[in-house]
Amino acid sequence: MRTVPASLSLCLYAVSAVLLGGAGLAACSLDAGYSEDLGPSGDSSPEPPFVNGDGSVGSTGAGTGSTGAGSGAGEVDGAQSVPPPAPSEEDAGAAQAFTCEGLDSSQPVVLYLSADDSNSMSSPVHVRELLRSGSAPEPRQVRTYEFLNYYRIDYAPPDEGELRVEPQIEPGDEAGTYALQIGVRSYDPPSPRRPIAVTFVLDTSGSMDGEPMARERATVRAVAASLSEGDVVNMVTWNTQNSVILSGHVVDGPDDPALLAAADALSASGGTDLENGLRVGYQLAQEHFEEGRINRVILVSDGGANVGVTSEELIALHAEDADQEAIYLVGVGTGPAVGYNDVLMDVVTDKGRGAYVYLDDVDEAFHMFRDRFAEVMEVAARGVQVELTMPWYFKMEKFYGEEYSTNAEEVEPQHLAPGDAMIFSQLVRGCDPGVINDEDTLTVRARWQTPLTHEPKEASREATLAELAAGSKEQLVKGKAIVAYAEALKAGTSEALHAAREQVIAANPGGDPELDEIAELISLHPLY
Repeated sequence: MRTVPASLSLCLYAVSAVLLGGAGLAACSLDAGYSEDLGPSGDSSPEPPFVNGDGSVGSTGAGTGSTGAGSGAGEVDGAQSVPPPAPSEEDAGAAQAFTCEGLDSSQPVVLYLSADDSNSMSSPVHVRELLRSGSAPEPRQVRTYEFLNYYRIDYAPPDEGELRVEPQIEPGDEAGTYALQIGVRSYDPPSPRRPIAVTFVLDTSGSMDGEPMARERATVRAVAASLSEGDVVNMVTWNTQNSVILSGHVVDGPDDPALLAAADALSASGGTDLENGLRVGYQLAQEHFEEGRINRVILVSDGGANVGVTSEELIALHAEDADQEAIYLVGVGTGPAVGYNDVLMDVVTDKGRGAYVYLDDVDEAFHMFRDRFAEVMEVAARGVQVELTMPWYFKMEKFYGEEYSTNAEEVEPQHLAPGDAMIFSQLVRGCDPGVINDEDTLTVRARWQTPLTHEPKEASREATLAELAAGSKEQLVKGKAIVAYAEALKAGTSEALHAAREQVIAANPGGDPELDEIAELISLHPLY
């Protein structure tokens, strides 16, 4: 989900109100971390604001506040950069200004967290291609929570049908601060998986010529390798016009010849009418919809819709009811990295409640749609809501997820894929180190619905600060290294990049290949 600077929110509200029949979105820009006094629930201070994950603040009034996340401060996604305002002395001293005065020691701090869908993973791969091409990513292109989604942080799986909640803490650099990481782990994918109906909506416009088309063909081939006998495939291509290539085709197993032939025949020409391509794709998906199957639309594009109705919100209307119809949209960005329109694909997949991945080469298609097929295509838990309850003296100092609030209605629940984990990384601060009691408890609770029957379920973990401090740190250490990498990319300074690389190396005594890759990518940054 995306945001624009608050100065443009009235414009976005007006446009989206027209397109969505009055359901406008008030949005505001995001920063690298949030630092503000949040009074605990029930105290006499004003109601805390709705807070976007990278730090922007919206209203807690019903229907307002950003639904988006992840862009760099002071910039509209897909537009020219606008420098963020310089921090005021008051902002710079926010941490020092937080005291216990006025806090109610009988009221714990209760926050609701969102990390975006666990399978939104485009940002780190887009950034990887930029770095390997010698370019520095813009801050708006770095969504820290997607880095935590893409790179694997391993937690022990729960029993089938359940979720496991794992909080971990360690003291921060300053007295009274703690690094807190929460993992919400789903059960491993069942085998065999459910039958699937896949509808490809494929961009064949002229801008897809070359490497983007090679990546699109690889996507179809990778999905073909993961299909089983009896699975159903539909395919529509679109440029200025659209063509139905396959309708209700039942595959005979992996690497179905008709599907591979359709992939080989793809070519690029003409303009772009994404809106009509999606319309026809959803008609096919609904025509061949079957209860009990995994039903997915896979949209593959460079994001450059330039003919027909190209408003992101209007295009997203075709996916708006996907949650009710159980047809989720998976978005695949093909690049090329420089000039890639990330905004359109991000909005459409957000509305479609499915995964958003980016391909920086052909091999990445097989990594995502063969090796991580269930994670990208299936849902283990619907509408996961994560509730964090902390002692009265804590506040959220920095939050690296998408958004959080004291009001559960302000934070949209997210889906969780099988074999996957939602990762919430944050820094919390006590109002006075002297009042922190190691015997006080911290509780994390996850509520969700089963994917097919919508049965409500809940899992929780309660532990004292002492128990958490004495517990395992393995996942937290890797998570902090990933966050350091993403935040250094946003900062874009040699000092930040060197410090992040040192942290990544220190977190990797065992030769984790993902951390090896991150260390190598940092060294490729032009300002390293």
